[in-house]
Amino acid sequence: MRVGVLLSGGVDSAVALYTLQKQGHEVIAYHMKTMDDHFYIQREIKHKVCCSPSDTFDAQKIASQLMVPLKIINLQDVFRKLIIDYYLKEYEKGRTPNPCYFCNQLIKFGYVMDLILKDNVDFVASGHYARVIDGKLYKAINRDKDQSYFLSSIKRDSLKRIIFPNGDRTKTEIREMARRANIHVYNKTESQDLCFIPDSDQQRFFKEFGITVKPGPILDMNGNKIGEHKGLVNYTVGQRRIGLSTGEKRYVVKICPKENALIVGNEKDVYSDSFCVSNLNILTDLSEKFISTVKVRKNSEEIPCTVILKDDLAIVKTDKPIFAVTPGQVAVFYKDEMVLASGIIDTIL
Repeated sequence: MRVGVLLSGGVDSAVALYTLQKQGHEVIAYHMKTMDDHFYIQREIKHKVCCSPSDTFDAQKIASQLMVPLKIINLQDVFRKLIIDYYLKEYEKGRTPNPCYFCNQLIKFGYVMDLILKDNVDFVASGHYARVIDGKLYKAINRDKDQSYFLSSIKRDSLKRIIFPNGDRTKTEIREMARRANIHVYNKTESQDLCFIPDSDQQRFFKEFGITVKPGPILDMNGNKIGEHKGLVNYTVGQRRIGLSTGEKRYVVKICPKENALIVGNEKDVYSDSFCVSNLNILTDLSEKFISTVKVRKNSEEIPCTVILKDDLAIVKTDKPIFAVTPGQVAVFYKDEMVLASGIIDTIL
């Protein structure tokens, strides 16, 4: 079998490639570059960031050691159009975007996967921690590393041609396999921060892309001004560090871009048990009304819920209130181990 492997330059994708090679498959490696090298050099980035120049160096070294061909795919233009522009527009709407979710759908297992399949490969593989069984997406065996939350954006038809060799392994096992194979990245630290904001400086990022970040009023639940915020892009629903000295614990409840205002309240004001999900990606056959569990953040608890599908939307009612259900973030629906569907949290009901 001929397999195209997304080789990031990290230990996970290296072991995925190594595993497929040892199984006797013909393997071709593909490395993505979402930003040009000057972007990182200019910012003097020294820590690990996805798709950085150091990752490219490591990918080249891994491919050379394992004697597989490597193709580097430059994605600067398409990444700007599909991911960065989306990220900017979401913040302008007062929402908190999830670029990794859409990068998996539109870039890795969208644009790049299409390019790889044109090379006459049978399957596309990566080092992600998840499982594909009979064309369905399942959680990884290792719950601590499970990435099904972000991978839930992959289109249903695409899953039929995807392999995740690491889905039944732990990170410790992955590192040990790499060490025994003498793969030099066996102890490499994991990437941090967004590839397009490697210094985590939101203010500078928005300024570079021509968007003005303005201070504005902080209002309580009754509309009374109680302070000034430093720009809405610095806040998200549920955030507690707001810069207020009122003697009370205050949380961001709502972001209002038209008024450039931040609404804050008490902890109880941030809990919700009903919300609407748009931009649905349905991965298996579902009835118009179904029971499942839902996660509204990668590390949040799965909460039982009832879901009604109506007019390309999912109306969600949870069995108990959830803290900080955030417009722009991802809701993923599960049935035990299997991912049923996902979408973007649109409105709180």
